[in-house]
Amino acid sequence: MLRLILGQAVGAYLTKVAASGRHPRVISAALALFATRMGGASKLLGIWGLLSALSGRRGR
Repeated sequence: MLRLILGQAVGAYLTKVAASGRHPRVISAALALFATRMGGASKLLGIWGLLSALSGRRGR
C-alpha cells in the first residue's frame, strides 16, 4: 500500500516537473514517460505531461 502511494506521489511530481517548462522538450518528454511507468493515476498524468512537453504548451 505504501509503495502504491509513493509511486503516485513520485509520478505526480515528475509530471509537474515535465510540464513546468523549465527543461528542454526532450528532458520533459523523458520525465513524463517515466511518470507513466508509475501506474495508476500517474499513468494518465504522465500522458498529459508528455502531450504538454511535445506540443510546447506548458501547464501551470
